[in-house]
Amino acid sequence: MRVAFVYIDPTYRIMGPFHVGIASLIACLRRAGHDCHFFHALGDTTEGEYVNFLQGSRPDVVAFSVVTNTFPHLAHFARLARNCSEALTVCGGIHPTLNPEEVIGLEDIDAVCLGEGEGAIVELCDNLGAGEDISGIANLWVKKDGEIHRNPLRPLIDDLDTVPFPDREVFPYEKSFDVGFMHRSVFMASRGCPYNCNYCCNHVLKQLYGGNGYIRLRSVDNLIEEVEMVTRNFPQAEYNVFHDDLLPLNRQWFEDFTREYARRIKLPFEMNCQPNLMTRDIARMAKSAGCTLMRFGVESGNEHMRRRVLDRHVSTPRIVDAFAQCDEAGIETLSYNMVGLPFETRAQVLDTIKLNARVKPAVIHVSIFYPFRGTKLFDVCQKEGLLTEKHTDTYFEDTVLEQKTISAEEVRAFRRLFEPLARLYSRCYGLPGIAGRVAEKAVDLWVLLFTNRYVERAWEKLPWLRRRRADAGPCYTLEQGKVRVWGQE
Repeated sequence: MRVAFVYIDPTYRIMGPFHVGIASLIACLRRAGHDCHFFHALGDTTEGEYVNFLQGSRPDVVAFSVVTNTFPHLAHFARLARNCSEALTVCGGIHPTLNPEEVIGLEDIDAVCLGEGEGAIVELCDNLGAGEDISGIANLWVKKDGEIHRNPLRPLIDDLDTVPFPDREVFPYEKSFDVGFMHRSVFMASRGCPYNCNYCCNHVLKQLYGGNGYIRLRSVDNLIEEVEMVTRNFPQAEYNVFHDDLLPLNRQWFEDFTREYARRIKLPFEMNCQPNLMTRDIARMAKSAGCTLMRFGVESGNEHMRRRVLDRHVSTPRIVDAFAQCDEAGIETLSYNMVGLPFETRAQVLDTIKLNARVKPAVIHVSIFYPFRGTKLFDVCQKEGLLTEKHTDTYFEDTVLEQKTISAEEVRAFRRLFEPLARLYSRCYGLPGIAGRVAEKAVDLWVLLFTNRYVERAWEKLPWLRRRRADAGPCYTLEQGKVRVWGQE
């Protein structure tokens, strides 16, 4: 069977990032003897380019992958696929998993995949190729004879080592944002997360699967073997990134991983960690293996917001200590932050800015909160009447909430000014004694009393605010669909 994968990614004008999930499905299908093709639908993709791809690949199946932000574009791409081919259309990804009724309701979508797709997509193509019925395949919701067959979930893949390495050939990895622009290779060592943050999909997925066997790790040997292979095949990559939510979740596994990585791989790497998991030993092991950047989710600097709104149970002292452990080990840090959270005030946004000023990450990543349908925090936003009809393709351009506590203009301004304000507060904290406290209060007053019009005007008139610390290095964000490299003005 010929399968055409369509990755809808309108936020990029250049080749977008490597999609581990799609690459894993392609690898499984190719192992089963199916022919795969890939199309990256970018922000400047034309209908003609897409139609030419479909006509050239002549697919039996067109498989779409969407997240919540890209779902509004799905109907158009599915309709074009229906008009110029006779292929069966199937859609998977986190949004269809959390909202299957919405996706299967689209006229030109024939099937929806919930949860892990490796087993389902192979069985689908095997059955189609053999002329067998596809309406009873686990993990799939299938339209047939005017009915929707809503099949149950199959068990999670228990042994991740049985899954072939993600395909980096059909998915044009060499041209991807990761290798082609960032000169890095990306990997996933695990699936699942133990935490239940209200804004994240993990708590919903755990409910779907009953919480059994949700968190799984590949063996160290299996992971290192993939890293070695990719390092050989893509020598232009200068470092590696592990995108797992929590790489050091299992201490013994992490100890074995860092030992083998240091012995067999000679490239630096970056990884994610939760502040509650960071210890002096974890930092030491990471540093010894070549970790140069540790990424932490701060999200909010206000403890009430973290605990009561986000259901994120990590204290401010613990966050400060986690960054300090990395500083002590000689590992640079990155902080993930959100502004425009439900019920957030300007003073609470300042708490987040000030926490970043205290921990001084090398890179500050700031996004605008987006409520994902199916999560607890989406339900809260809906119940409290905070949702609007606004849509955004990225987490950086605008808020989709309307709140009394903070306006959309203020959210946009705080996102833009977040990093220069953090640097300004850091300068205040560096002043001795009462001078530092007075300077801090003066900045508080300036931010909280002046309108966002004056704040943004200050951004334009005080260019020294825009300079990053000399040792911070560049930070990559998306603005209006284009990659912006901060720190290289």
